[in-house]
Amino acid sequence: MNTFQEAPALQERPDTNQDIQLRSPTATDGAPVHNLIRKSAFLDDNSLYCYLAICTHFSKTSVVATMGDDLVGVVTAYIPPEQPDTLFVWQVAVDTVAQKRGLASKMLNYILEQNGCKSVQYVETTVTKDNDASRAMFASLARRRNCNIDESVMFDREEHFLNLHDTEYKLRIGPFAAAE
Repeated sequence: MNTFQEAPALQERPDTNQDIQLRSPTATDGAPVHNLIRKSAFLDDNSLYCYLAICTHFSKTSVVATMGDDLVGVVTAYIPPEQPDTLFVWQVAVDTVAQKRGLASKMLNYILEQNGCKSVQYVETTVTKDNDASRAMFASLARRRNCNIDESVMFDREEHFLNLHDTEYKLRIGPFAAAE
């Protein structure tokens, strides 16, 4: 499930004035991504193998943020095979040492500017009703791109989650204006 959470701080806080670098993930980022996601109280934790696969197979549509040697942010996303014009954003996490810098939005923009996303006209994600941080980030994307957000149920609490998880609502942002 896609949710947005700013994760608790790293054990040793890097210099907060240090630059944050964005780049595509590699297999060696799988464990740090897994650790960042696990620190979050709200993100669904998946297996380490899952994050190794994401960092390998979806590296052209995902991003990690580093501050020195520490991984401080991640956006995992992919282009669904049946929707080549859509980027599906799965998880977004920002460590507390990198909060209040607009990093989540910067990471999403970084992905959208990559060659692998040239044909993307829509961004989709799922959020729960109470996920204000994620909703705000995607509303900001829609404002910056001057496009709409459509919302519908994607995975229902009762029908899909057997009452074990809140309903996930699909947000569909777009279409984006053609590049000039």
